[in-house]
Amino acid sequence: MVKLAPLVISQISAVTQSDTYTQAVSLAANIPETITVPTDQYGKLAGYVVFGAPVASDYFARIFNEQEGTDRVINGTFAEYVTNGAFSSDTGWTKGTGWTIAAGVADAAGAISTALSQTSAITLIAGYTYTITYTVTRAAGTVTPSIGGTAGTARSSSATFTETIVAGSTQILAFTGAGFTGTIDNVSVTAWVLGTGWTTDGSTAIATGAISTALSQTAYWEYLIVAGQPYLVTYTATQSAGSITVSLGGTAGTARSSSATFSEIIVAGSTQAISFGTSGFTGTVGGVHRRPFQ
Repeated sequence: MVKLAPLVISQISAVTQSDTYTQAVSLAANIPETITVPTDQYGKLAGYVVFGAPVASDYFARIFNEQEGTDRVINGTFAEYVTNGAFSSDTGWTKGTGWTIAAGVADAAGAISTALSQTSAITLIAGYTYTITYTVTRAAGTVTPSIGGTAGTARSSSATFTETIVAGSTQILAFTGAGFTGTIDNVSVTAWVLGTGWTTDGSTAIATGAISTALSQTAYWEYLIVAGQPYLVTYTATQSAGSITVSLGGTAGTARSSSATFSEIIVAGSTQAISFGTSGFTGTVGGVHRRPFQ
């Protein structure tokens, strides 16, 4: 949106990666004017807009790109990336030789070195950090999770494991054996880094046990956090103990100790993190959004 005052005629040029477009627009005093920024042959919006010299010098202009209204939290609804992580059936999974799915687990028999895999239910972003949680019972060998083609830690014991993996360029979630005999169960993948005591259920993040750890994610490279930019941050919290505080770019918002949907404006700090800090918190968080505040 562009406003100028008093009445002026100004030339506006929009420059894309490969072409330059020019359009003349008459801008009346204090009347908002909508200008459509063109796209190049790849569908990319113009990289910047240049204003020609106005007739009058006492004017102001404000540019608002409607795309700035896009939600800039990756999976703030905490939807599950894994299909059928409880192995109630074969649905969603591709079984390499030696893998079977029955009785609520994926079973590897015979010291196998093949993969159990599926295509992610939600698009994975290469270079982005994801948290995977899964339960292993192990009798022999090792099993290694991978996200988008990036391998995690080889496991040679029985336990429930949680780890973060920076996704590669594919859309595949997998477990690959190396002489592995055992089972896999309760697989979950989220686009958040879960501090101790945090879990997800496919719709919210859950804090159990009056915790004081963080739930966080790094900003997606297409929607980096701009230091000094005000953002509108919204989220829904249910609280039964302690408090929770959202922060953006390292700038903390208001500590909340009740259950509600909260909206607040935070002027971002210099980091690329959105996080929820806790102080003895028990409860849930969901519906997380951040948008530049205009």
